[in-house]
Amino acid sequence: MKKAMGFLRDQGATHVLGVVRVGLGVLLFWEGLEDAQELMAHGYFGDHFHWPYLPEAWVPSRSVYVAILALQLLAAALVTVGHLARPALFFAGSSLVYLLACDRLHYHHHVYALACYAFLLAFSPCERSLAITSDGQDDGAIGPLWAIRLAQLQVSIVYLASGGSKLFDADWRDGLVLLDRLVRYGDQAVAKGVPQRVVAFFQHAGTASALAKLTIATELFLAVGLWLPRTRVAALFIGVWFHLAIEVTSKVGYFSWLTILVYALFATHDVRARTFFFDPSHPRGALSARAVRALDWLGRFQVKAWEPDELARAHHVVVVRRDGTRATGLRALAMVARCTPLLFPFWGPLALAASFTKGGDASAHS
Repeated sequence: MKKAMGFLRDQGATHVLGVVRVGLGVLLFWEGLEDAQELMAHGYFGDHFHWPYLPEAWVPSRSVYVAILALQLLAAALVTVGHLARPALFFAGSSLVYLLACDRLHYHHHVYALACYAFLLAFSPCERSLAITSDGQDDGAIGPLWAIRLAQLQVSIVYLASGGSKLFDADWRDGLVLLDRLVRYGDQAVAKGVPQRVVAFFQHAGTASALAKLTIATELFLAVGLWLPRTRVAALFIGVWFHLAIEVTSKVGYFSWLTILVYALFATHDVRARTFFFDPSHPRGALSARAVRALDWLGRFQVKAWEPDELARAHHVVVVRRDGTRATGLRALAMVARCTPLLFPFWGPLALAASFTKGGDASAHS
């Protein structure tokens, strides 16, 4: 009982929620545009063969369907700018599920996942940050996080269901399903810039079998690893590259980008807990500060100019970690990569390289 009450009382900064809300708004708008384009290109789905989960009487008429699509686009715009974002998210998620239930032939995993995350985020204080109606001083906004825990749980459920179903499927374990996918979408991977020889290597039966087992192990690891403090960052890093590989080799809609977006919810819900000090007298320091300000979407850093002390006199940048320890050189770059979404895919090799450096770390506090 006490654990349940603690779960409900869990509080944290809402800045990351605002970032995820904006991303969901963009994806919701994209989904609405795709549905509108399909309507114009192929006509109303109810005029053709369809297979609803719901009773036929509950399937909307063409005019009602058009109204729902228009309201979905409006809701997506409201979500993106942060005005009436929570009711807009609730409507967008609910209406997507309703339309999926109207025709199972048009069911897609990525659409259901988008609807699920939109619905859950509607119960979070996501409108307190990055909203058009705010005064821009939202770094200190704090709110309950219980709905975010449910969204995180949904991520794990997806991995557990996907990895578990593959584990008990002999064709998946042996790599037959993955081999078919690699052969079918090989041309797509080449078109995205993957060398032909690399694609041909992965289209071998033995390679596909090994990859299938690795895929199963990865999904089951992610289902658990994202929750454990000691493995969370590594799990996020592995997960990002896992989904980037899926995006290159398969056709899964926007599912990979949606999952990577929701990964942000696993970030610690604090703001400006680290400090990025730079030497304003040197062009490299000033350029680094501008880059961090532009890429720090999750609000991890305070960016401040300073006069280097004896420790950092030979460096133009010093990063003060959350615990007060300082990093310079390659270790500082690895810390920035760890905290910024666009650079995060490079965090692993940077951190590994930094671990072999002798300098660049100090226990002194700022």
